[in-house]
Amino acid sequence: MSNELAEEAPKKSKVKFFIILFILLLLILGGVACYWWLNLRAPEALAPNNQVAEEVVDEQEAEEPQNEVTAPDKTTKQDKKKAAKKTAKTKLNIVTIPTVTINLADKDVIRYLKIGFDIELSTKDSAESIEEQKAKVRDSIIILLSSKTYNELATTEGKIRIKNEIATRLNQILGVPRVVQIYFNEFVVN
Repeated sequence: MSNELAEEAPKKSKVKFFIILFILLLLILGGVACYWWLNLRAPEALAPNNQVAEEVVDEQEAEEPQNEVTAPDKTTKQDKKKAAKKTAKTKLNIVTIPTVTINLADKDVIRYLKIGFDIELSTKDSAESIEEQKAKVRDSIIILLSSKTYNELATTEGKIRIKNEIATRLNQILGVPRVVQIYFNEFVVN
């Protein structure tokens, strides 16, 4: 009887050990996946199929003077593509919406919101489209924000929610999802 108890104890400890090892492995893989997702993956909105990066590399190669006697180029095509991707990422399509002052929907107190923001768009065409439709954009923003109360705007979550709602409205105006990010450059609630 004591032999059976002695044999069950090591079996239970081995099972516990493998369960703990499996959980640790899952946590490590999850951490690596999160790190990759947040820091290392290329944003698809800026270069959907790497055509922008390839065009920049082709332009750089075309601009290089071709001498008969040249030193061997130490940069590889892969290095040029990385550099091109960096320059493609830095070319942002940002449209500034001038400051708007809006009465809030609070019933007991008269409050207003003074807001100004920049819109980052994924393509130059969509930036030009927003520029052409600034009156429509301002009207849509005024209607959206005039329905909000002070309590909805006072928290950080409220401001993030407003950014998402503005992006949704702008994507509706454009007809396709092109808004990458909204940047507040002025946000005053009184």
